[in-house]
Amino acid sequence: MKHTTVFTTAALFTLLAGSALTAMDDDHNNVPTTPVGPVTAAITQLNFDESGATVNGFLVGTNILLTFQKPVCGGIGTLGAVGNAVTYSGSAQTFTSGFQTVAVTSFANGTITYPPAKISRKPSTYPLTAGTITQLNYNPENGAIDGFVFTPTSGAKVFVDIGSANATLTPLLTVGASVSVVGTIEAPGACAPTGTISEVDASSLTIGTTAYPVGGYR
Repeated sequence: MKHTTVFTTAALFTLLAGSALTAMDDDHNNVPTTPVGPVTAAITQLNFDESGATVNGFLVGTNILLTFQKPVCGGIGTLGAVGNAVTYSGSAQTFTSGFQTVAVTSFANGTITYPPAKISRKPSTYPLTAGTITQLNYNPENGAIDGFVFTPTSGAKVFVDIGSANATLTPLLTVGASVSVVGTIEAPGACAPTGTISEVDASSLTIGTTAYPVGGYR
């Protein structure tokens, strides 16, 4: 009988706890949203996700939490720090406690903005360019040369993708060799890690006086 009573009590507690959480969710969903901003205020605290390791928002004042729905290169924490004066607009929900959350639609902290400006990254032609092979790259599946780091006589270094070198081309691809490259350039993505270089999908390599057609990944 005692075991039954304990089980019944535990089950009742679980049911009540679940009901309370459901009610909390319903309360949140039932709170109307209102437009707010632009408002200028100082960040007073960083807010973290459940792991406690990643910034997911900022507290401004004592009871307004700014939240961000779109991904940010480097994370939300790169948008601001405690003490920064920021200007924001968004959709606000104000709860009976007086606490307010704002789903931010625009945000500025000096030159830092959210959402970040869109950058056009369409492929473009890489014209015939002379330079030097400064590092070979290898296919991990078969060890074949599949590209190289190319340092042009003028301009930034790039990674040249050649797909796979044939038996004729392989011995000609050596570090320090002079080569001219033509193809299509792919700019690094908006959130590319620091140190990432642009990629050229090569269509032809000229070594000496001979042009060798190559097939990068297309």
